[in-house]
Amino acid sequence: MSNPVLLAMDTATEACSVAINGPAGLVEECQVLANAHSQILLPMITRVLQRAGLQLADVQAIACGVGPGGFTGVRIGVSTAQALAIARGLPVYPVSSLQALAAGIAQPRVLAALDARKGEVYAAEYVQDADGLPVLQGAERVCPPAAVSWPSEGLYWGVGSAWPLYHSCWQQENMLGWTQDHYPQAAAVLRLASARQARGDAGCAAAQLEPHYIRPFLPEDQQK
Repeated sequence: MSNPVLLAMDTATEACSVAINGPAGLVEECQVLANAHSQILLPMITRVLQRAGLQLADVQAIACGVGPGGFTGVRIGVSTAQALAIARGLPVYPVSSLQALAAGIAQPRVLAALDARKGEVYAAEYVQDADGLPVLQGAERVCPPAAVSWPSEGLYWGVGSAWPLYHSCWQQENMLGWTQDHYPQAAAVLRLASARQARGDAGCAAAQLEPHYIRPFLPEDQQK
C-alpha cells in the first residue's frame, strides 16, 4: 500500500520551503529569501506539484511548520496551509519548526536555537528515538541567550540561526560543534508528519491549526 500523499511547508525563518512525497519519492524546493514568503510560497507549491506529477486534488493531508520563528513568516505558512486544507477538506499536521530544524541534522542529540530578535532566542533540546526522529526534552522556550540552560551530560550538536550569534556563551565540554546556515525544512516537516501518520495520528481540522509563537504576538517592526 502506497503512503498517503502529504504536502508540507515551512516559512518560519528566512527559508521558505515546500515538499511532497510523490510517486517517485520526495520532491522539494527551498529558497532563502527574507520578506518574500507571501510572493513565493504558492508558486513554489505549484512547481513542486508539477515536478511530482501531481495535482492539488491528489494531496491527502497537509503538514505545516507552525513556528516558533518570524511572526509574519509563520502566519503566512499557517494561513496558506489552512486555506488549502479547507478547500480540499484535508487534515493538517502542525509541526514545531524547532523540531523540524533538529530533524534536519543527522545527530542523536541536538540543541536547536533560532534567533528570536529583541536579544532573545527560541531554544529546545532534542534526542533521537529508535526511528531516528527528534523527541523534545523538556519544553521549547524563549529567553535571553545567557538564560538558556543546556544539558551538561551527553554529547550534543548545535543547530540554528542563534548559534553563530551566541555560540561563545554556550560552549561546553560536551558540545561536539554547531552548524551554521541551517533552517527548518519542509522535507523534515513532511518526515515528522508522515511518522505521526504511520503511528495512527489522524492530524487535526484546518480550523484548529494555529501559529506556535511561544511568546505573545508582536508586529514585525517591534521584534528588532
